[in-house]
Amino acid sequence: MLLKKWSYSNTLASKNASPDFIRFLCDRYSYEELSELTLSGGWGVDFEKKQSHFDKQARKMLKVPSSYTPTLKDGYRFYAPDEIEKATILFNSCAQGKSFKTEIKMMTYTGAVFYARAQGKAIKNEHGKIIGIRGVFQNIEIEKGKELKLQESLKRIKGHNKWLHQLAHIVSHNLNAQICSLQLTSRLIDLEGSTQDQEELTSKIKSISDNLECTLKHFNTITSLQNVHKEPKRLLIQEVYNEVITKIKQSTYCKRTIFYTEFSEVEVVEYIPIYLKNILLHLIINALKNKHPDRENEINIFTYEEDGKKYLVVKDNGVGLDQHKIDYLLSRTYKTYSYGEDKPGLGIFLIKSQVEAIGGSFFIESKLGKGAKFTVQLE
Repeated sequence: MLLKKWSYSNTLASKNASPDFIRFLCDRYSYEELSELTLSGGWGVDFEKKQSHFDKQARKMLKVPSSYTPTLKDGYRFYAPDEIEKATILFNSCAQGKSFKTEIKMMTYTGAVFYARAQGKAIKNEHGKIIGIRGVFQNIEIEKGKELKLQESLKRIKGHNKWLHQLAHIVSHNLNAQICSLQLTSRLIDLEGSTQDQEELTSKIKSISDNLECTLKHFNTITSLQNVHKEPKRLLIQEVYNEVITKIKQSTYCKRTIFYTEFSEVEVVEYIPIYLKNILLHLIINALKNKHPDRENEINIFTYEEDGKKYLVVKDNGVGLDQHKIDYLLSRTYKTYSYGEDKPGLGIFLIKSQVEAIGGSFFIESKLGKGAKFTVQLE
């Protein structure tokens, strides 16, 4: 038995529409016209004759040649590779009598992928035996694109809100703590009279002042990053590196340091310019400050691509980190971070927070005395 093409009038009848209304629509719209208007293609599978069927609109949407005859064997070629397992489960369930309605990535005969809203149901004969499947799919690429773009925007907003919470915590907790210590020390100086005590208090003031200055620098960094236009742009990583290294080489940290770079695998990236510059700048400075005293400093900076994702790596041969320190840096949040615990680690903490705020990932690999490797997922 061949599968029968279902009509729009049958669909309306199943919805209890009035006969006059059914005739009104059917007089003016054919099945093919409705299918084209809604960008919906129909398909069917006859289990008894082992035949497949595409209607006119389905053939058009899937861009199959006029001579092409669909078969059960190659039916999965019209689904994206990462959706074949899902399609198999749905098809097998439908063959057992379970209807489905889902969104899935389909693929044309020529290999173009598009999002589709698909549904299917089993066909039974007069004895209730399942003899086939019929279904329909609708191209929702434009609609899905808008949905994904909205989801990405919401993700970015959520990340930026988290970033602002971190900023608020750092300002309120760390600056207030340093200011209170400075005020208390000033009062003690007024009360103390001996020269030795005054020298100790003066040293204490200097330490507090240095800490406060460091905190303010990080605060200014965050503020400047939040006050820029945050639209990603197409960036040549070599050019970003050249700009950053020009600034760094003016400092004393670069003495006896050898830089190795390799950006051939990923030369271009879509990223917020000032973010990428800030990340690269602080990772290089971190590598310079943590050089090993017994060997010449070497810093390797390179990019690579894996599983469709792009990465930037800054690797050094410095003093390195133990696993406890790595776990500490990667687990810090704005609720648990304490400036007094580790002021050098604040820079890495802020970079990690910034990367994650725009949807990326940050990784640290290191052994004490063996250098460190910092990896940033860019896309």
